[in-house]
Amino acid sequence: MADGKQHWVFRAHVVDRAGALTSIASAFSNERISIDTVVGHGSEEHAGVDGSVVLTFFGSEQEKDVMVRKVRRLSKVRALEERPYESQSLRKAAIVRTVRKLKPRDVAGEESFLTCEAVGHDAAKGWTYLLAGSPSELDQVLQRLAAEKAVTDLVYSVVGL
Repeated sequence: MADGKQHWVFRAHVVDRAGALTSIASAFSNERISIDTVVGHGSEEHAGVDGSVVLTFFGSEQEKDVMVRKVRRLSKVRALEERPYESQSLRKAAIVRTVRKLKPRDVAGEESFLTCEAVGHDAAKGWTYLLAGSPSELDQVLQRLAAEKAVTDLVYSVVGL
């Protein structure tokens, strides 16, 4: 990006206790860095996992490095993974409501097709779909649909393993 900032993704493995997300959000707030998206889950006893928080934000490499140090020092954070938003190991999922039924060409990215599942249709609200794929591919599709004024509502998150 022209201002030296780029999109980053953090995945924090956290102790599943009250305040884990709050402490991470406070660390970002103290540095005046806005969190773009956040998704998380609590403990999964059968998987031996306490919890995870995945968040995205825009920042310079220096700001990202500062946040890596701050988040890793938090008592409720067991481990932290960091990736640029363009990483091929990430996936983005979106629930999108459209004014028209989507066709296969609507969800074709430059390099791949996205996962597209029809979730429902309401005559008054339109069609609802679950779309998933790499962030860069899904972003292009969502931008194209928005430019066509086909999107009426959108909720999304980024996840990574």
